[in-house]
Amino acid sequence: MSCSKEKTFADDIVLTFPKETKMKTQEFNEDSNEEGENLIYIGKIKSNIDVKYYRNLLEPPPPPPYFSESEKDYLLRMQKLEDSIQKDKNPFFRNEKFPFLYSKNDNSLDSLSNKNLQFIVKENDTIPLYKEDYDTKVIKKYYAFPVFIKNICDKILRIPTESKSTALYIYDDNLEKFYFTRNSNYMICGIGSDSYSYFELKPNEILIYAYPYFKSGTKRKAKMKFYNASSKEFEISIDENIIKNQRDKRYE
Repeated sequence: MSCSKEKTFADDIVLTFPKETKMKTQEFNEDSNEEGENLIYIGKIKSNIDVKYYRNLLEPPPPPPYFSESEKDYLLRMQKLEDSIQKDKNPFFRNEKFPFLYSKNDNSLDSLSNKNLQFIVKENDTIPLYKEDYDTKVIKKYYAFPVFIKNICDKILRIPTESKSTALYIYDDNLEKFYFTRNSNYMICGIGSDSYSYFELKPNEILIYAYPYFKSGTKRKAKMKFYNASSKEFEISIDENIIKNQRDKRYE
């Protein structure tokens, strides 16, 4: 008797990218000097979606005008700069601006959980994750797998713009708990602000993220999380040195 997986909305979505794309496994701490988000898509379900990423969720401020530069010349220079950037990155990153909104506080945010989000991980599918090195400007192409998130409730959900990706949790057999795992151990610092930025996910709309494969090793039980929403458990192969080099273990 054979068992078949239950069909999901993600099964009808084809993620398209050049098949000759040469990819590599992301090394530990390699992402510490890279630009580019892990978010591929926001919007209605479509049968075909290009694997392109948002360059930034929150765009950095533009460079200041030169001394004695007129406003007209400054705007022209900024447009030429933007056109040049878009031309170089067009095969890898999305041209449209990220649709974020602002609020004075986050008290009205919905509780993001499995009650309002359906969470599908395609851990055996391989797609490229594009990142640009800040110093060399080289586009890196990592082996990654897609993660699909769907709004299954009847109201608009607010998604904080700090949601740059989903999170991987590995099972600790000794404590019988899952803990947060990263492919790096450098410190992440936040910046305080009086305003709160978010984007909207309407009913039946989806998010698609990519998550890089780790260097392979021992098979571990794992799951992905997005705030309080969790995927089903799956197996992942992960080098034991990545586990040992975690800065700390943050359990569920």
